[in-house]
Amino acid sequence: MIPVSQRTWSLVLAGGCAWWVALTVLRTERMAEMLGIPPSEVRALGVRDAGSGLALALSPDTRTSIGVRVALDLADAARYGRRDRKVLAITAGATAFGALGLLARPR
Repeated sequence: MIPVSQRTWSLVLAGGCAWWVALTVLRTERMAEMLGIPPSEVRALGVRDAGSGLALALSPDTRTSIGVRVALDLADAARYGRRDRKVLAITAGATAFGALGLLARPR
């Protein structure tokens, strides 16, 4: 068990979501180029992650919101990591970091 609460871990993940949302708004074209996708898809990912970040920050059931975040990051690794090893490393790292939150103290 990791010596930090799932609430704390959830808030850290929410901060990561906020960082990504900021990148999708402020650097849309660069993120699209990096991922090899259209800017509209980058914006859609930003909206999705804004919702995920809010759930992570506000949900009373942190375990479920962390699990959903891990599933989203895993899907991103499978979808976008095929084109570029750096993207795969980043998304796989985010998945692993999120999954560690499931080992944190429940409260």
